[in-house]
Amino acid sequence: MNEKRSNVRWYFAIGFFLIGVIAYMDRSNISYIAAPMMKDLGMTKTQFGLLASFFSLGYAFMQVPSGMLAEKFGPRKMITIALVWWSAFTILTGMIKHHGLLYFVRFLFGVGEAPMYPSNAVFNSFWFAKNEKGRASSALLAGSYFGPVLAPIITIAIVNAFNWQAVFYIFGAVGIVMAILWAIIAKDLPEHHKMVSEAEKKYIIEHRDIVATEKSLPPWKRFLSHFSFYAIALQYFVVQFVIALFLIWLPTYLAEQYHVDFKDMAISSLPWLFMFFLILSAGAISDKILNSGQSRFVARGAIAIAGFVVFSVSIFLAVHTDNLYMTIVWLSLCLGGVGISMGMSWAAATDLGRNFSGTVSGWMNLWGNIGAVISPLLAGIVVDQLGWSMTLQILIVPAVIAAILWFFVKPDQPLVVDEEQSN
Repeated sequence: MNEKRSNVRWYFAIGFFLIGVIAYMDRSNISYIAAPMMKDLGMTKTQFGLLASFFSLGYAFMQVPSGMLAEKFGPRKMITIALVWWSAFTILTGMIKHHGLLYFVRFLFGVGEAPMYPSNAVFNSFWFAKNEKGRASSALLAGSYFGPVLAPIITIAIVNAFNWQAVFYIFGAVGIVMAILWAIIAKDLPEHHKMVSEAEKKYIIEHRDIVATEKSLPPWKRFLSHFSFYAIALQYFVVQFVIALFLIWLPTYLAEQYHVDFKDMAISSLPWLFMFFLILSAGAISDKILNSGQSRFVARGAIAIAGFVVFSVSIFLAVHTDNLYMTIVWLSLCLGGVGISMGMSWAAATDLGRNFSGTVSGWMNLWGNIGAVISPLLAGIVVDQLGWSMTLQILIVPAVIAAILWFFVKPDQPLVVDEEQSN
């Protein structure tokens, strides 16, 4: 009688979902307590805004190194360290009173969160079959963008019960508990996990996308000789440019264009909620297409391109309606479209990188976060000059460029090859 195949790998996918929720709640909670925090610390809006910039700098700075470290030391150790690190600096955010030191704390907070996505990519490469990586990658992404849905509810409840400092203390403590649990239950390889049945181990080993190579360090020369290495990074610059713009400016847009009051601003979470569902759906659809025998370009690239098309059409329609609720519908489709493209980006990064998926995804996320650093400031300048309608419509141009770049990503042609087959 054949042993029943366990599904331990999917429990880890749920774990990554929860890690994503915690991470993005830690990131976004500061925006909801801006007023009392600035008042107590005597900060101007410019000074407060720099806190987000310093986080992004630390986060972007460590993307490629953290991917390489995840490949060398394993995702279990790196994610445990990352959770403890960023949770500790989350707690310190509530304790520090000096502006200069607070900027340094938020920079190190960004450094701590940096290994999360590259380590996830490495974990997925070894724990999931090649036709499951769409769903596996989507789990962390979906959790990340479910965080902004929960953050305002939980943050406001904590502030009302205690004070704004308690937000950082409680969220930091939750992260440390998660780190302890991850350190206890996680393993770098399914072969080393006692709860994984022999049937599940056999299935994963036979179907995962790992190559035989003697190289322990990323083959940078090979990476840099392929345009797909640049293409996936540049299109992801657009993805994060758009997401960061909406993350920072969506409430302001609704307030200025539709006079939405602060007490009614929960409506701004609806596009993020829709994005959450579409990310999960896109991952499942991508894997189903791959299972049907279609190419990885069809399963990843075609869906990503469709996401940019949906975004472009929806953003045009959003700025050409005067009805608040229809605008929310179109903006939901906007974020949903770019969310689909984001999910496919991470799946394609593991396709391209294989054993070195941490490095490739870190490279991609580095450029994505450069876009996230530039976007809020540039959008503010353009809005002052051209207004909201023109600013949002201009986003169609980079979206079209990103869609074109996907024709050069080529997820069916990995950057690293099996040396045993090539010799």
